[in-house]
Amino acid sequence: MLWLKLLLVPGLVAVVTLAVRRWGPVVGGWLAGLPIVAGPVLVFYALEQGNVFAARAAHATLAGLIATVAFTVAYERASRRLPWYLCLLLGWGVFAAAIIALYFTQPGLVASLVALVAATVLGRRAFSRVRFAEPGLRTRGYVGRVPPKADPPGDLLIRLVATATLVLVLTGLASRLGPAWSGLLAAFPVLTTIVAVFSHAQRGAAASLAFFNGYLQAIVGFGLFCVVMALGLESLGLGWALAAALAAQLAWHAILVSRTAHSAPVSGS
Repeated sequence: MLWLKLLLVPGLVAVVTLAVRRWGPVVGGWLAGLPIVAGPVLVFYALEQGNVFAARAAHATLAGLIATVAFTVAYERASRRLPWYLCLLLGWGVFAAAIIALYFTQPGLVASLVALVAATVLGRRAFSRVRFAEPGLRTRGYVGRVPPKADPPGDLLIRLVATATLVLVLTGLASRLGPAWSGLLAAFPVLTTIVAVFSHAQRGAAASLAFFNGYLQAIVGFGLFCVVMALGLESLGLGWALAAALAAQLAWHAILVSRTAHSAPVSGS
């Protein structure tokens, strides 16, 4: 189990990192919207703490995704004028405040999903009007390009170590934190933070905006994954609940890909 924690989630983060480098931040945002960190964490909760614990944690993770949306909006708004490290501190502060509020309000499953969808719509509207295009990706109404830049050596290792540390801490403290806090903290934007910060630092604010835009499109599928896990773990068991949750998530991503494929080709430079 320890080796799974050390290798599985960091390995998935490495895949997303390489995808961002190959296809750009919008595609990276779509991939980050997959349950790459929280999904395995919920599975570890089920294996170590039981399905009831994991189901309640999945419900809390769904609510926690609302705080993750708040993080993206706070970071993007700040990135228009501030360097990445100040944007990060502000974004984390907003996330922490939202998590505390969610813990005390504890919205129901349906209310959490509705609030998440509303937050993504409002969040994308709050983003700046800068538009961008990426080589090989057609995105409706986008002009301009995110400039490429060489990636510094060692940044991938930093991302993997940070991810492994979070997984070990969350699963190690789960029994003490309880399902509510464990689930909320599983929504901590570790992968979102890593990709956004490196995109911002290496390619500028437009790149982090591109990533956030893709991420907020995909995070609804993440919410569906949490809903199915919360409803299915106790009745279906871990294996079937996980399969159904992944199917719901991937169906949402298929919709995103289909919409993009039917978008008008990018024109201009």
